[in-house]
Amino acid sequence: MSLLIDANDIVRATLDTDSGNVGYIGISPDGTRYHVVVPVDLQIARGIKAGNRPSDSTPFGGYKGWHYFCCPGYSLADKYNGAVIPSARQEQARVNGQVLIKWAKEEIGLEITITKVVS
Repeated sequence: MSLLIDANDIVRATLDTDSGNVGYIGISPDGTRYHVVVPVDLQIARGIKAGNRPSDSTPFGGYKGWHYFCCPGYSLADKYNGAVIPSARQEQARVNGQVLIKWAKEEIGLEITITKVVS
């Protein structure tokens, strides 16, 4: 069985690198559910990556025992050209989805399918 993740949720978790925040996809311990945690302050996220977990064992207010994948952000050469933001974000979200699939399989033994929901 494969966990279905909405592509729009990956886009939502993919933020501008200059925002000072990052997004995470959280996967339940049994691999049947997920949720999006966004925005997460970059300094808190850096502490999580370094292994400095909060004392309650829940990263950044996430759920104990869940697995969290950090979605790298997108960067723009021309910060003032709003027309290129959607395509840059979509492209980074596509890459994030591919890496998420690989991460889930290798790190937690879970198959993930990214669904394309028409909005």
